[in-house]
Amino acid sequence: MTITEQAATEQAEGGAMPLHLPDLHIEGFRGIDLLTVPRLGRVTLIAGKNGIGKTTVLDAVRAYAAAGDPTYLAGTLLNRQEVSVEFNPIDGVPLPNWQALFNGRKASRVSICASGSSVLQIEEHILSNAETKKVNERLPNQMFPVPALALTFGEVREIRPLIPMRDPLGTITYPMRLNDDAPALSENRIECLFIQPGVAAPESTASLWDIAARTGEEKNAAATVKKVLGQEIDDIIMMGEGPGSGRRIAMVKTSLYQERVPLQSFGQGTVRLYQIALGLAYSKNGFLLIDEAENGLHYSVQRDFWRMVLQTAQANNVQVLATTHSADCVRGFAEAVNEDEGVEGVYLRLERDAEGLYTVNYPEDDLLSATLNRTETR
Repeated sequence: MTITEQAATEQAEGGAMPLHLPDLHIEGFRGIDLLTVPRLGRVTLIAGKNGIGKTTVLDAVRAYAAAGDPTYLAGTLLNRQEVSVEFNPIDGVPLPNWQALFNGRKASRVSICASGSSVLQIEEHILSNAETKKVNERLPNQMFPVPALALTFGEVREIRPLIPMRDPLGTITYPMRLNDDAPALSENRIECLFIQPGVAAPESTASLWDIAARTGEEKNAAATVKKVLGQEIDDIIMMGEGPGSGRRIAMVKTSLYQERVPLQSFGQGTVRLYQIALGLAYSKNGFLLIDEAENGLHYSVQRDFWRMVLQTAQANNVQVLATTHSADCVRGFAEAVNEDEGVEGVYLRLERDAEGLYTVNYPEDDLLSATLNRTETR
């Protein structure tokens, strides 16, 4: 039984829903040499100065949730514009600079884990002659040398040559594994959605809507927008050509107009809120990661926004980690946590001194006053 299936079973049986990561230890990952976060909550808000490593913490959680799958690691690197200039077997497609996974681009191993959990290790790997022969048997025209990673999660280990391939939908993936007869790391994956700053492409919203619509959660997402923002919204559907066309947009039924109008006409903040509400449905029994959570949201709705996130995360067994620069966002989060004692909300700040990166955590019973005294703002 996978981690996600176990959580779903416990939820169905009315049992406890433990967090996937009650704490977090990161070593050697990108800009983080060493960081231990002693406590994470159902919803965790991370503040700190620009460039200190907030987004890197989210990237590390995504890598853990993906059990180190190179396709997800490549996505992280390309999102950070970490691009390689070496030979590209697929013309026109940028390749990631894999060395940028490792701290200082010099380390050779990454470790990510929580107390009592299996450790995800990502290591540079040089293919042996026998392994190179296996790759050549599968791809006779492959040019060498081929970069590779050794991935370990608990007792499961995979050797993954980093050769990009197109799947039937045209997406670039890194599917090759040399030890096909061994257990797959993919069995340990946890559902995880990363919401970037700004507003995602319309087709991304449409894809989230498709998944939420299978269980009726898309109606709850529309109701969330109406409740948090006070907008005159009855429902939201996708209109346009079929899935995968890239030509579908969210259309709103409202008492203000006879015909449906684009969700975008309500402003980017409304679109982003809707994406987060859909994301909480998509990420059931998994992770939702939100970078710069305050983007597009007015200060006056921050408390209601975080109350929605706390309550929906608890109901859907989602563990949420978000970053912010905004004092208004922190204040709204603190007010929502104080009002809802049934959901664990954690606020922490990343700091750096001569010894390295560390966290400052605030006790939940004193969260509001503590956060207002020390918050990094824009």
